[in-house]
Amino acid sequence: MNHPSQGDGIRLPADSAFGIFVAPCNFMKTRHRILIVDEAGFSRVCSSILAGQGFHAECVILDEWGVSSRFIKNVSLLITSYPYGTQVLKMMHGSPVPVIVLADYTGNEIIEILEGLENSYCMVKPINYERFTLLVKNLVNETCFQQGGYSIV
Repeated sequence: MNHPSQGDGIRLPADSAFGIFVAPCNFMKTRHRILIVDEAGFSRVCSSILAGQGFHAECVILDEWGVSSRFIKNVSLLITSYPYGTQVLKMMHGSPVPVIVLADYTGNEIIEILEGLENSYCMVKPINYERFTLLVKNLVNETCFQQGGYSIV
């Protein structure tokens, strides 16, 4: 069954992608796949900033069905916020895929989530977009690698 569209995005059939809402962002033209899982407004801003630096990202907005692990398969970099992307962050536990988490604050709960991720970077809002794009560039080009764990940037 198809779900109605919201705004200018596309709602995928629930049986094919578990009801996720895909915002109209640019798709990767290279072998790197950047996935932004966040609210519509920030996803568009983030995607535009990355596009200005030559990156293309897919944007996913969670809905009541969440997101399928099939949708995050083969991702080169995941960008999400906390607590919005908590479900996706938990799905990434044990994965070597780099994750950038954008948070309003740090606390015990987010530190526990970060500790479960292999290669994560937490940026506390307000985001310095120059540092953000530099971090994305380094992660996509694999010039920024840590031996597991997390960093608060």
